[in-house]
Amino acid sequence: MSEDRAQPAVFFAEREFICWRGREYDELYSCQVSRQGDHYVRVNLDIMPIRFVDAVAEDIARCLYDAVLITVGNLAGFVPTPADRECMFERTYRKRVSGEWSYCANGRFNCHETEDEIYVVELAMEESDKTERVRVYTVEDGGVELVFDFMCYSFSMHDAVWLSNALMEAMGREPLDTLETTSKSCRPMAGFYPAELCLNGR
Repeated sequence: MSEDRAQPAVFFAEREFICWRGREYDELYSCQVSRQGDHYVRVNLDIMPIRFVDAVAEDIARCLYDAVLITVGNLAGFVPTPADRECMFERTYRKRVSGEWSYCANGRFNCHETEDEIYVVELAMEESDKTERVRVYTVEDGGVELVFDFMCYSFSMHDAVWLSNALMEAMGREPLDTLETTSKSCRPMAGFYPAELCLNGR
């Protein structure tokens, strides 16, 4: 089946996210993921509408899942070795003083705002294209953050799994519910070396 045929004509999913940095105040905001038959996935974070071209949406989904794996590993006392894949983001794994690991994925894309105030994130095709950063971070104590130049959105590990899967399903892909590692790729945290690992984007 071709990739175009696999793409759903219409998709919609919605969830209330926990604002991780404001969770002590029970702060929530809505997240909607939708598609209307084009090559973009639309994500509404709180009141901000964002459109990701498919290639960027898929990489963000996989980077969110990377962050979830690191968070799970910190809780369970192991660090999954990152999956070997092409990625438009530079992915960095760093060991904190506490012994836990942090994750950061950093990419630059052609970003602009449309007349109807939708923030669009596309591939930069020319060197002259003005680019802005899009990042995925782990947050201490189990949160994940999606960061743009204009705003950052923090949420729980469970919200990150939901968003990752919703992005994939909006493109007609399988959700990322399976760990992208093998058993021998999971090492005890104390034995993981070096203290920083950087995987460059393609």
